[in-house]
Amino acid sequence: MRASAWRPDPAWLCRYRSLAWNLLLTAMYKNEPFALGKYTPLSVSIIAGLVVAVYTILFGIYRANHAIDTPWFLSFSYNYCIKGIETDASFGIPFPFGHGGTVAFGKIAAMLQCAVLAPFNWSLVAANFLSVASVALAMAAIFALLVGQGFGRLGAVTFCLALAATEPFVAMANQSRWDYFTFLLAVCGLLLAARQHLLLAGLISALAIEVQPIGIMAPIYLIAHELSRMIQTRPFRFEFDRIAKMVLGGGLGLSLYFILHPNILTLVTASPIPAAWDHSIHFLIPYFFGARLYRHLPELAVFAVCLSIHIWRRDYLQWPFPIIASFATFFAGFFVGHANYFYTPFWYFPAFLLVFLTISVRWRAVALPALVLILFVPQYAVGYFEARKYADQDELQVARSAIARHDADLRHPHILGDFLFWPVFKDLSFEWTTSILRHLQPIPRGTIYLICGLDPPFSPDETACAGVLPTFPGMRLIEQFSWADRKYLIYERRE
Repeated sequence: MRASAWRPDPAWLCRYRSLAWNLLLTAMYKNEPFALGKYTPLSVSIIAGLVVAVYTILFGIYRANHAIDTPWFLSFSYNYCIKGIETDASFGIPFPFGHGGTVAFGKIAAMLQCAVLAPFNWSLVAANFLSVASVALAMAAIFALLVGQGFGRLGAVTFCLALAATEPFVAMANQSRWDYFTFLLAVCGLLLAARQHLLLAGLISALAIEVQPIGIMAPIYLIAHELSRMIQTRPFRFEFDRIAKMVLGGGLGLSLYFILHPNILTLVTASPIPAAWDHSIHFLIPYFFGARLYRHLPELAVFAVCLSIHIWRRDYLQWPFPIIASFATFFAGFFVGHANYFYTPFWYFPAFLLVFLTISVRWRAVALPALVLILFVPQYAVGYFEARKYADQDELQVARSAIARHDADLRHPHILGDFLFWPVFKDLSFEWTTSILRHLQPIPRGTIYLICGLDPPFSPDETACAGVLPTFPGMRLIEQFSWADRKYLIYERRE
């Protein structure tokens, strides 16, 4: 007897097809609980260990030879607190072409740095500890925010660890720019708003603007939070009392700003708009398209993919804040005068949160931290080996000893040099050579000591000896020294 061929039952085919279609719809449209995933104490501990290792290894080394903003911003604080000077006396860039010292922004940050660093003689190591501690406090504030929004504790910790391991935050933690304090105020204001301390939220957000112009992102975070809250509220309603409390707090913060900067309106009206601002498009452009080998483009691709999935799955219905804040901070970037890529963390935080919510499903619990480490650890390794020999900048004290052999009283001579030498001569009359080459400051009269290098300088704004000496006629070579396989010459001119 011939066996008949098996044929599938059409009814069963229909059932399987229906089940598969329902599973697909569930996967695409079901909003998972916040930070749902297989987070275990062991996996989170491993991630924490790796992130701590990154910060420990890069401490004092990350961009050690290129971080011109570290001595620059420290000079603002030092001159304001110690010398009582509000202008940019050391680097000579006037407002609004730069910060111009503390004439328009940053007196609160200067007071903070003075209080913390003065007992340590403004050591670069102490300054690095302060920036790392501030980033850690910002991550703690974000952790508290996420837990309050319903995230599991392990999931919130994982997000904070992954965010801290990205290059925008590693860079912020290893430089003494005031960005770390501005960002800390911004996320603290957001946390206060989430916990119903609305007056304080408005006050803290306004104070962030006093620290730096990018502090405008702090009230944008508050606006995004309130819009998110109103969208989630059913029925939709506008709560005037909440807005009034935040506006009142913001008004108090602005009042403090004008107390600290009483002449700001006169200064702004009398200052020209820098021509460089005409070429400033957005601070994300140099980050994504100006980095060496375009190494940050994979991050942009990940965000674009996750944004598409986030919108397709309608994940924003669960918590609209990440997508609102991502778009709001992005568009606000077009109105920030200086397109400085160090402002990237203010957009990166909500954008990274959107990515985290999109891929944080049950079988992808550690996908984002793993992706961060895969993308960034090779970059950190290259940066470490390139900059490690420049980390010990205390050895630059040899320049001070060399000049002291020719002039016992260093209080009167003018010392000119590259940005690396500000920590060595901060208590003396030190001026950045480039400010004189650009005719931003006149050549000082009296005794001058010029320190210049024979090797190409670290900053593209600086010049080696061959390009500097023609501006200073009558100089004579008195000393030479080496540091990190680089040769430096010291010239003297007396009048």
